[in-house]
Amino acid sequence: MKSQFANIERGKRFDQAMKMRGHLKAMALAVELGISPAAITKWKQGHAMSVGHACALADLLDISLDWLLMGRNSPDWLQPDQLSDTEIDLVSMLRQRPERVGGLLIILLSEMPEVPPVGDS
Repeated sequence: MKSQFANIERGKRFDQAMKMRGHLKAMALAVELGISPAAITKWKQGHAMSVGHACALADLLDISLDWLLMGRNSPDWLQPDQLSDTEIDLVSMLRQRPERVGGLLIILLSEMPEVPPVGDS
């Protein structure tokens, strides 16, 4: 029963991604993907899609494949304006430390003066 629920949620995420990216017409999206409009309708209802189609959708809609299929993170979490590679590394390392270390790092960072980005005067 849980897998059916996940499929329904995936269909909702797919519909949300279409709206977020301005793809309001299933027919137009179907043409771009080279599939039938009926497939779009089925995917919105949570029916299965191939990995190839899921990858093509994620690429076309510029969303996280992990979010589309599993609901993890957010649709834009891998966008350049989200987290840099260094920030992802820092978060990953921080998750491996006790919670109190995060608090100490926040205190340390709040005491450090801000440095303007290179090129700003």
